[in-house]
Amino acid sequence: MPPLGRAQSLAWAAVLAGVACLLQLMIPFIFDADTAYHLAVARLIRAHGVLHAFPWTSFSWLSDHYADKELAFHFLLAPLASLDPLTASRIAGAVLGGAVLVSIYAVLRLCRASQPELWSLAVLTSSSMFLVRFCMVRPHLLSLLLALWLTWAGARRRRALVFLACLAYPFCYVAWHLGLLLVIAAEVALAASGQGFRWRMPAWASLGLALGVAVHPNFPELLSLFWTQNVEILVRTAWANQPGFELGGEFLPFGAFAALQNLLWPTLCAAMAVWVSWRHRREEPTLAVFTSAAVMFLALTARSQRFVEYAVPFCVLAGAMAAPRLRWKALGPAVTLASLVWMGTVGRQPVAWLASRGEDIPASVGAEWRALIPEGAQVFTCDWGLTGELMLELPERRFMVALDPVFFWKKDPRRYRLWYDAVRSSPPNPGDLLRSEFGATYVLCDDRREWSAFVRQLELDPTVRKRLTGGWLLGAL
Repeated sequence: MPPLGRAQSLAWAAVLAGVACLLQLMIPFIFDADTAYHLAVARLIRAHGVLHAFPWTSFSWLSDHYADKELAFHFLLAPLASLDPLTASRIAGAVLGGAVLVSIYAVLRLCRASQPELWSLAVLTSSSMFLVRFCMVRPHLLSLLLALWLTWAGARRRRALVFLACLAYPFCYVAWHLGLLLVIAAEVALAASGQGFRWRMPAWASLGLALGVAVHPNFPELLSLFWTQNVEILVRTAWANQPGFELGGEFLPFGAFAALQNLLWPTLCAAMAVWVSWRHRREEPTLAVFTSAAVMFLALTARSQRFVEYAVPFCVLAGAMAAPRLRWKALGPAVTLASLVWMGTVGRQPVAWLASRGEDIPASVGAEWRALIPEGAQVFTCDWGLTGELMLELPERRFMVALDPVFFWKKDPRRYRLWYDAVRSSPPNPGDLLRSEFGATYVLCDDRREWSAFVRQLELDPTVRKRLTGGWLLGAL
C-alpha cells in the first residue's frame, strides 16, 4: 500500500474508533443490565481469580456447575474493575466498538470494496436496533469480531487464521459452534463458485474449537453450559414459547413494523448482494461467501431479533462488496445518507432509548443498602434481570439467579415454580415462605406492577421489617 493510502486508512480507522467513543459518551448511564453483571464478574475474577463456582447466585445451576462462557471478555474488563461502573463500561464499549468498526473497514479494504469508510458508517446507520446492540457492552462484540475475520479467512482459505479464531471462540462466546458454521457456509459458497468443497477447512475449524474447549479452565462444565444455553434456553424454552419463563424481548422475532424499521436497508443490501454474487459467482467468490453468511444471519434474525447484531453488518458488508459491479459510484453515499434519514425518522425510537435510559439503582440507594445488608446475606429478589446491578451495589451478598431464569429451573424445578408463582400472587405469610423455602434474610423487590400483590403482602406481614427506598421495597426477614 502506498504511503498516502496507508495514511488515509489510518485516518479513517481513527475516525471510526472516535465514532465508537462518542456513542459511549452520549449514554448517560449503563444502558444494559447485563453489562452490570459482566462488570460484577470481572470484579470477582480480580478478587478471587478464575472462577469454578458461583455461590453469589445461590439458586442457579451455575452455583455448582459454573463455566465462564465469556472468560476473555471478563479478562478484558478486569483491569477496569476498580473504576466506577459507567467509566469502565464506556472504556470497554469504546475499545470493542472501535475494534468492530475498524475491522469492518479493514475487511472491506482487503476485499477492494469502493468507499469502505462510508459503508462502515452505513453499518451503524442502516438499523436502529443494531446501533442499540452495538452500544451494549456485551460479549457479542467479541463474537462479531471473530465472525467477521473467520468469514474473511474462510473465503481466502487461510487455515492458520481459521484455526486461531476457532481456538479463541470458546473463551469469548457461548455460541462457539458459530465458528464451524461460518467456515462450512464459506466452503458451500466457494463450491458454488466453482472452487470445490474442501473438507480441510471445516476440519481445521473443528480442531480449533475442540482444543479451545479442552483447554478452557472450566472444561468439562463448559460443554454442559453450551447445551443449556443453546438448546434448553434458546430452542426448548424461548423458541418453544414455554410458559412460566420470562426471558426478555430479544429472543422474540421482530413485529412487522419493527422489521421494516430495522431490517429494510440491510435486506436491500443483502438482496443486491445475492443478485450480483450469483451473476458473478466465479469472479467474486469472496462476495459469495459474505452473501451466504448474510442470508444465514437474516434467516436467524427472522426467528429471533437478537441475531440482528450479526445480520446487519454482514448484509451491509455483502452489499458494499457487490456495489462495484453495479458501477454506480454514488451508491455508498446514497445508502449511508438514505439510511441515516430513515433512522432519524422511521427508526428514531430505538435510538432514543440510548439517551433516555434511567438509573436503576442510584448511588445513594446502593450506599443505604450496603449499610443495612451485611456481606454473606441471602437476598430474595422478585426478578432475575437486575441481579447484575445488585451484585455491583451489594458485593459478596447472595441472590437468586442471574443471566437467565432457566438456570434456576434447571437446578431446582420445585423452588423455581414456587418463586415464579409467589412473586406474581399474594401468598399468606410471605416472610415465613421466604425464610423456610429460600433461606432468605432480606428481600429486595423493585416497584413493578407484576408483583404489586406480593409486595403488598410483604408490607402487611408483621415479621418483615421493611422500608421503601428508591422505588424498591427492602425487607429484613
